[in-house]
Amino acid sequence: MKGCRIVVLVAMVAAGAPAGSIEDRLAHMLGHHPQADGNVDGRLTEVEAMRYLFELAEGRKNRGPAGGFPRMLDAFEQRSFQGIGYRLMQPIKLEPGEQYPLVVSLHGGGGIGDDNVSQLRWWNGVMSNKEWRRTYPAFVVAPQALPGSTWGERTEVRGIKNIYIKNMIPVVLDLIESLREELPIDGSRIYALGSSMGGSGTWNILRARPGLFAAAIPVCPGRPPDDVTNLTQVPVWTFHGSADQVVSVENSRGIFERLKAAGGSIKYTELRGVRHNSWVQAFTYEGDDPDRGFVTTVSNDRVDRTSRVWEWLFRQRRGDRS
Repeated sequence: MKGCRIVVLVAMVAAGAPAGSIEDRLAHMLGHHPQADGNVDGRLTEVEAMRYLFELAEGRKNRGPAGGFPRMLDAFEQRSFQGIGYRLMQPIKLEPGEQYPLVVSLHGGGGIGDDNVSQLRWWNGVMSNKEWRRTYPAFVVAPQALPGSTWGERTEVRGIKNIYIKNMIPVVLDLIESLREELPIDGSRIYALGSSMGGSGTWNILRARPGLFAAAIPVCPGRPPDDVTNLTQVPVWTFHGSADQVVSVENSRGIFERLKAAGGSIKYTELRGVRHNSWVQAFTYEGDDPDRGFVTTVSNDRVDRTSRVWEWLFRQRRGDRS
């Protein structure tokens, strides 16, 4: 049970500030989890640390697809890159000479694993719908964070401070560049989105490469950044349920106010009474409904007020901030 509890806590990690070097983290983990030292040489390597987390996650890794997964599995090709699994959905038809947007989809904690399936979340199902694909022809990439990793640096969360956490953002950025070399991707229309841990990851990948992305949709992020100085040029639409029982709605309220004060372009939709599964409303959003308490606030007059979430996203181009 202790191992399962650790895996759950790892899955709930939100990205935050750096917390020491890799060597320091591995040494700290070895002191508290000596059983992770596979060859018993008194030194914990990154491979040994990851293998140990794989073993803790063994009960999850073979979880089969369910519900709406068959359609997603048909739409999303299974691939791998630098030791991680990812899924790629291409436009239904590629027209010669045309370039297409790229959507980077970051899963929440429930997608952590190495089965190259669990990262396909509810909103990937929305995007795999043929009507969506005909309306918004785009490449969609859904990488999978390995056990013991997250979309960003480890944050100091009680219960996992002695576990090594790998930052997957550099791998995802390398993956994006690899796909740009392979596929007809429009470099002015690269988007990031995700929910929960993936919402935090969306903020973190924007911080890591703010000039790369045309827009982003972080939903109920675990820990958005305090420093927004390099985020003011990227249009963002963020969502959060007011009754979120896992991640405080104050996270999204706070970063909206920080970006607004800094002159950023941000829309914030708070969903009254909605709990942690606010991705359901966010990735099907067609406009405000004040009677239900679904209301969007904007940071300034420059913000694109398009009411439909996907239409808004694909209207954004890097370098076009009108």
